Amino acid sequence: MRDLELGRLVRALRRRRGWRQLDCASRAGVHRSTWSRLERGHFDQLSLGAIRSCLAVVEVRLDLLPRWRGADLDRLLDENHATLANTLHRRLESWGWTVRAEVSFNHYGDRGRVDLVGRHAATGTLLIVEIKTEITDVQQVLGSLDIKQRLAGVVAHEAGWAPPTRVGVLLLVAESTTNRRRVERLAPLFGRFGLRGRSAFGWLRQPVQDAEPMLAFAKLPPAHGRHRRRLAPSRVRLPAPEVSASAAANLR
Repeated sequence: MRDLELGRLVRALRRRRGWRQLDCASRAGVHRSTWSRLERGHFDQLSLGAIRSCLAVVEVRLDLLPRWRGADLDRLLDENHATLANTLHRRLESWGWTVRAEVSFNHYGDRGRVDLVGRHAATGTLLIVEIKTEITDVQQVLGSLDIKQRLAGVVAHEAGWAPPTRVGVLLLVAESTTNRRRVERLAPLFGRFGLRGRSAFGWLRQPVQDAEPMLAFAKLPPAHGRHRRRLAPSRVRLPAPEVSASAAANLR
């Protein structure tokens, strides 16, 4: 919906309630001129917070839909997710794990898909990996991970393996300032993850004992063209000045 159309919708909803612009502005905690700009579709003159406050008055929810070169945005997000998954997949195999990707399960209404499932044959350990390029809905992430851990036997069966003797859970998050700040801000919710960073990868190398849930950050490779090699400035050699015969004789 375009800005002007959304403004007309807000005006219609306001009039349907029999409210004045001043009434709505007061409820939203903004100046009447702000509400007037909203109804006229001048969203470029308003902050996102003011727009959300105004829309809430008439019970309209604003969902942002980012667009970047059409559908390429979804492919970019999937590419980042796949990059993390492929990198961890290869590393786990080098540490002696058998790995399956995108293992789905359905057990009495609990259904979902596990990004990576690993089996360490020497110890009978099952590993469940959840990969996130961005942490948005923390409750959903942690709740989904709990279900997958609880249904570890079902997940192992879907992967074609025997029931595990122990289960490890890893939440792998793309390295970014935003993700780290969110984890720090919601530290109590992430308190269950007792193994972090190097300690988590140390257990993955040798899963010889039970482990607490693990949390690790991983860097994505730089995007193409962002880190181009800087060339050193070329050195220009000037020709030697010509010296006359008399001057050359004086230099001898």
